[in-house]
Amino acid sequence: MGNDKKTALFNVLTIVMLIATVCLVGFYGLVAFNVFNPCPPPSLPTLVVLPTATETPTPGVPTWTPTTTPTITPTPGPTNTRRPTLTPSVTPTFPPTPTFPPTATETPRATRSPWPFTYELSLGSPQYGCGWTGVAGHVQDLDGNPLVGYPVHVWGAGIDVVVAAGSDARFNTIYGHQAAWEQFFDSRPKPMQVRVQLHDPYRADHPPVSDEIVVDLPGYCGAALGYVVFTQNH
Repeated sequence: MGNDKKTALFNVLTIVMLIATVCLVGFYGLVAFNVFNPCPPPSLPTLVVLPTATETPTPGVPTWTPTTTPTITPTPGPTNTRRPTLTPSVTPTFPPTPTFPPTATETPRATRSPWPFTYELSLGSPQYGCGWTGVAGHVQDLDGNPLVGYPVHVWGAGIDVVVAAGSDARFNTIYGHQAAWEQFFDSRPKPMQVRVQLHDPYRADHPPVSDEIVVDLPGYCGAALGYVVFTQNH
């Protein structure tokens, strides 16, 4: 009987201890989560902002205001002006075009060749009018000076002759050159083909010193004269 009372007492004490433990754990939980804090921390003091002293300008005393500092802009120096470009002058053609006869039909100019003389052929109206058909010309050096005495072989259309440049004063006057030559073929313009070639007067066999020139006369007055200029280039 006495043991039952002791056992009941211990059970009651155990239950009380459990309840007290649960309450204590709950209390510390409330404190931990800041739900209940019996000793709250002191509140922070409020920061007091003191008013700053404002400078009051003295009446009658001018207040200095800073002026804007001028910005120095550099002045660009003189720019280089391009010098004028040299324009090449027109190079004179060779050989020079004779003053006679007047050009009527455009013909290609001869270029330098292995021959000692080059030539230039042009077709125009005869000095004698439309009642004349033939060939003429003159012989010159690079400076246009006359080279007298050079034999000119002319053949074709039933004629085969050799005429000497500058040997007839009439031709020199008519064609305005001291080494002129001429060969008449017909008294009226008609189509024909004539050949002309210059020869060397200083050798006994008189070899040719120019290319063989083919002159095609078309058969009308404006081109009844075939004019050949021989120019020495060697």
